[in-house]
Amino acid sequence: MIDIFDHIKYYSYLVEFSREDDTYLAKCLELGIMAHGDSQEEAIQEIKEAVRVHLLMLVEDGDEIPQPQSIMVN
Repeated sequence: MIDIFDHIKYYSYLVEFSREDDTYLAKCLELGIMAHGDSQEEAIQEIKEAVRVHLLMLVEDGDEIPQPQSIMVN
């Protein structure tokens, strides 16, 4: 069985502030998905949840999970 949580922590995440939307936008570069939050921390929390759901859907559909491209450093 694939450990989705192991994948989540190794994907690349980019967080930027959007003046236009007055919010923080978080992107998972490998999967091409986005989430947002009122703070950087919230945006990161939201993108990790979006990644978790996305990966679960891939597994459910029998699709391959893309390998993380880099390691996130705390």
